[in-house]
Amino acid sequence: MDTFLKFINNIHPLPEETLKKFLSLAKVKSYKSGEYLCEIGLVNNKLFFVIDGITRTYMKTSADAQEINKSIIAPGQIAGSLKSAIHKSPALIACQALTDAIVVEITVDDLASLRKQFPDFSEFMYKTLEKEYTRLEESLIDLLSKNATERYLILRKKIKNIDQLIPQFQIASHLGITPIQLSRIRKKLLKE
Repeated sequence: MDTFLKFINNIHPLPEETLKKFLSLAKVKSYKSGEYLCEIGLVNNKLFFVIDGITRTYMKTSADAQEINKSIIAPGQIAGSLKSAIHKSPALIACQALTDAIVVEITVDDLASLRKQFPDFSEFMYKTLEKEYTRLEESLIDLLSKNATERYLILRKKIKNIDQLIPQFQIASHLGITPIQLSRIRKKLLKE
């Protein structure tokens, strides 16, 4: 829970009463590797904050139902299908634990209630969305402007020991390459 409290304080410290109410609505939950936090096709009404472990969000291509990782989420980051939660529509992306994970989860309805009840919580939400939007924009810029080796090095810098934590095919999917291409990149980096 320290990771979650640190996240809150780094974004926008909340007054004690607001923080107490927020924490009373947020639930800490454990997921085993392979378990789903939210699934494609189901309405997801929660957002997840990763305290420990690695999760991924992914989608499936319509042509061959191949899974494509949208993001790999490390401790201190938010996961889930925000579109599904806000619009109460079936999720187009899933969120799955890649390792055993501990997350804080809260419904978007509880977040909306907190915003109405505590005006200072709106500022926290706004700054959280700014941070998440910035992170997504950086990921998109990296995808469009950097090659696979550069993206792999960025991922390794963000998540220490990523190669020991999750399978190679998951890393390759996140980078938009095949496991064979990732293997070649790793061999080349070892030689350098």
